[in-house]
Amino acid sequence: MNNLPNGGKVVIVDDCFQEILPLINILNKNTIPVIYYSGRASELPIKPLYGIRLFFLDLRFSTNTDTKTIVSNACNILQTILGENNGPYLLIIWSSTGTDYKEELENALEDKQYSPEFVLCLSKADYFEIKDSEVYSVIDDIEKILDEADVENINSIMERITERIIANEDENEKVFIPSSIDKLQRELYDGLKNAGLLSLFILWENTIRNSAHKVVNEIYAQIPESIPTDKKLPAMAYYLAKNRLEKQFEIVEGKDKLHAALMELNELYTYFYSEDVLNISVDGFLPLNIQKNTDLVPSQAKFNAWKMISPTYKKDTPGNIYEDKSKVFEFFNLVKEYSDRKKYGEVAKKLKEDERILYIEVNINGECETAQNKYPVVRVMPGTLIPCDVYSEYVNSGVLKAINKASDYIFNEFDPIEYNGIEYYLLFGKNQSTFLYKETIENIRVYFTLHRKYYLKLRQSLVADFSKQGLDLYRG
Repeated sequence: MNNLPNGGKVVIVDDCFQEILPLINILNKNTIPVIYYSGRASELPIKPLYGIRLFFLDLRFSTNTDTKTIVSNACNILQTILGENNGPYLLIIWSSTGTDYKEELENALEDKQYSPEFVLCLSKADYFEIKDSEVYSVIDDIEKILDEADVENINSIMERITERIIANEDENEKVFIPSSIDKLQRELYDGLKNAGLLSLFILWENTIRNSAHKVVNEIYAQIPESIPTDKKLPAMAYYLAKNRLEKQFEIVEGKDKLHAALMELNELYTYFYSEDVLNISVDGFLPLNIQKNTDLVPSQAKFNAWKMISPTYKKDTPGNIYEDKSKVFEFFNLVKEYSDRKKYGEVAKKLKEDERILYIEVNINGECETAQNKYPVVRVMPGTLIPCDVYSEYVNSGVLKAINKASDYIFNEFDPIEYNGIEYYLLFGKNQSTFLYKETIENIRVYFTLHRKYYLKLRQSLVADFSKQGLDLYRG
């Protein structure tokens, strides 16, 4: 059952622990860890979990069969455990109620952020049989002994004993049918197959975790046996940091060495992951119609922003996008009348007065250079965030050229991104690079930071352009 999550992302909620043992046995046999809750409010997590992919939920925690109460209680449990940022998951109703309440629960969850991708019902009645509890035979024996001893008020005494012994007031006991274990496992497996792409994403997450284990094991295996056990992990970190920092290793601080080791670990992980992901069997998910659906999929610019930028940063992080109140960036060769200096000046003035356009500078310092804190300045490249519709407006009015007509020294290779609800083009002037003092940066607003892949793409483009154009085209 490789399509079950293997990273502790399975939750079971049931007030009767005896009735979840078959599930735990199946999951344990498949090396799947489980998080268990009884459903009592005092035992639920203090803060929501995240990344749960499989959620088994009993619906009946009392003799109350009122639909509204049962559905409300189920929603409260799901909200408390999953919160609003869990992501997609499969809800398995593991209850003696069968498919009762399923439709009502789905309707109640429809507009909730913790709504499941798929709901599967597994009725306990298919896997358990009812038998008289042995407790009752013990109670009968007690009553006979009291009767033979001529004890007074036997009925009153027996009521009190019964209340104490049978806390759940259930006159019958459910016993798992051993022969139904294969059926339960098959139903669970088929349910995951019916969950479609959710199951595929579970496989992907499993591959990520397995690849991480391989990376650690492989690196650890390379440490010489002559190194004492208590020194092996520091040695592993040393090799990783040394490999990344090379000559700079001796001059950076300890925390920077550790960050370098983690970055190198990440690079090695990418290799192992790429190998493992090719071995994921997708046959069970084919044929699959993968296509863009403009009615259901968010805008491409929103998706681009998600993959390209991060709102978290440090002030001197490479890839940071700073506000540029001086508006240094120039639309050289994007302005149609670029060859006429006077006309260009008029257009540039008009563009810089347009408050819809954001002028920016991007931190293009090297990672090692930043880690060493070697210079009092940070290299930056001027740029602009210009709304796509504003750019089109200037193109249609004959002020600007089409964006794909930009010269080589205008970097325009990033797809449009959505920022604060507006779709922007992100443009940079490669031959306008300059620097800022670090103390100045501390007081400048940071809009966001480019993820490393895109920051490196920008740097590589700058290096290539520098080699081609020569030094004379570049500023200070």
